[in-house]
Amino acid sequence: MVSVNDIRSTFLDFFEKNNHTVVDSSPLVPRNDPTLMFTNSGMVQFKNQFLGQEIRSYNRATTAQKCVRAGGKHNDLDNVGYTARHHTFFEMLGNFSFGDYFKEEAIIYAWDLITKEFGIDKNRLYVTVYHTDDEAANIWKKYAGLSDDRIIRIATDDNFWRMGPTGPCGPYVRKFFMIMEKVYLEDPQGRQKKMVIGLLRSGTLYSCKMNNFRMAP
Repeated sequence: MVSVNDIRSTFLDFFEKNNHTVVDSSPLVPRNDPTLMFTNSGMVQFKNQFLGQEIRSYNRATTAQKCVRAGGKHNDLDNVGYTARHHTFFEMLGNFSFGDYFKEEAIIYAWDLITKEFGIDKNRLYVTVYHTDDEAANIWKKYAGLSDDRIIRIATDDNFWRMGPTGPCGPYVRKFFMIMEKVYLEDPQGRQKKMVIGLLRSGTLYSCKMNNFRMAP
């Protein structure tokens, strides 16, 4: 049986082989960020890099970040025990690019990691994109060979990630693994499949200031 340690090391090793610097998990209470009580995602320690306020010695990073989601915008507390995927304390695996690569390379890395390193059956994978993101949809078609019925476009905040009311944000893609032919995820076209989220890719295009958006540096 594959262990949590196996999954973590496979993820970090894959991105290290692809020129990412392995960065240690930051503290659960963020340093120098009064907007957050707890670290709620892997990108929190890189917030100032995304905003152009800090420069580090690397432009690619990968982490296994310890996170807490028990309050604020990312509050999973009410969902614990009702779903199989919500937790208040967990470890988030992530890869990050600071002005280096963007959508195409991120999607290629995600696809290769899931299908080659973890050996997930590509014929049972579906993805979502933000409803106006033709670029991402076309990359999935070109590289992964996905047909239109396996690329689900979503127009709501379910496919637009925000760190909170302020800070980096942007559209993302989700990758789903189909468990059986029915029944609880219904997409905008009315298709129903029982699925589990396998991977999220977020594109930090914007900086949000109380729901006003500007392009991130």
